[in-house]
Amino acid sequence: MNLNNNKQFLLNQLVWMGLSIGISLTVSLLMPFPISLVAIIGTFLLINFYLRKRMMARMNGDGNSYGGVMDGMFGPMQFNGSSVKYHCMNCGMEHKHVACPKCGSKMKKAGL
Repeated sequence: MNLNNNKQFLLNQLVWMGLSIGISLTVSLLMPFPISLVAIIGTFLLINFYLRKRMMARMNGDGNSYGGVMDGMFGPMQFNGSSVKYHCMNCGMEHKHVACPKCGSKMKKAGL
């Protein structure tokens, strides 16, 4: 499955690079030099903003806010509605305390 995702990602990147190059060549042939340079840079930026908005929409469900990223930075990390769970490395008990309530160990590992 991971190989399929990598192939899909590579295909998407190649499509967008080809689209960008095609638009750039078309604009450079139709417009004089200083204007075409500004138009090409503007088009490149607009395509990148569009792709970024699309990527963010896939990550948080909407493309208008960066809430999912900021929640991960400043609060408990959320993955598909489930928070991070801590397991004691000594006895295996799931808890959210500094020390394990069962055995008192402070060693814990994070998981989903």
